[in-house]
Amino acid sequence: MSIDSLTLQEIRDIYRQRMKHDFPRNELKPLGMIEKALERGNYLCCGLRDGGDILAYAFFVLAEDVYMFDYFAVRKDLRGTGIGSGFLKELCTCHLREAPCILLEVDDPAFAGSDGEKEVRERRIRFYLRNGLRDTEARARIFGADFLILEYPKGEPCSREEAGMFYSRIYRSILPKPVYERMVKIT
Repeated sequence: MSIDSLTLQEIRDIYRQRMKHDFPRNELKPLGMIEKALERGNYLCCGLRDGGDILAYAFFVLAEDVYMFDYFAVRKDLRGTGIGSGFLKELCTCHLREAPCILLEVDDPAFAGSDGEKEVRERRIRFYLRNGLRDTEARARIFGADFLILEYPKGEPCSREEAGMFYSRIYRSILPKPVYERMVKIT
């Protein structure tokens, strides 16, 4: 198995064939936005390959010295097998070893609409914490959705304030200033 950057055609195929099933419709940005971000150089798409088969994928938004997971998923039939844990650790420790800061936003369980949704959110957080990420204690509300901000520590863990600053840098790089000021709140 290996981790490689995905080609534009692979990204399009994953988007059309897998992402629409792996993520809720309201969490998927349009494919055109991803393509434009790739052209600008502030987006990265990686896949875990076994021969020609892509077992898992991770998409990142890049802003200066900050990488933030945008999407992370394992092929449905391989979930719960350890593939995701291995891919996540390999991504963060080897493939992205030059990235000074790696962040991940995850839905805040405190704002779940039901007990079932809360359990899914808590399980997702446990997965990330078990695999080396840590809660920065920074919180955000983006377009009305509430998130915890996690980081993969690259040396000394960042403070809540630093995490908020790095997270802000990501959203400032992708949103017009008036939209950012209206729709992004970081605490």
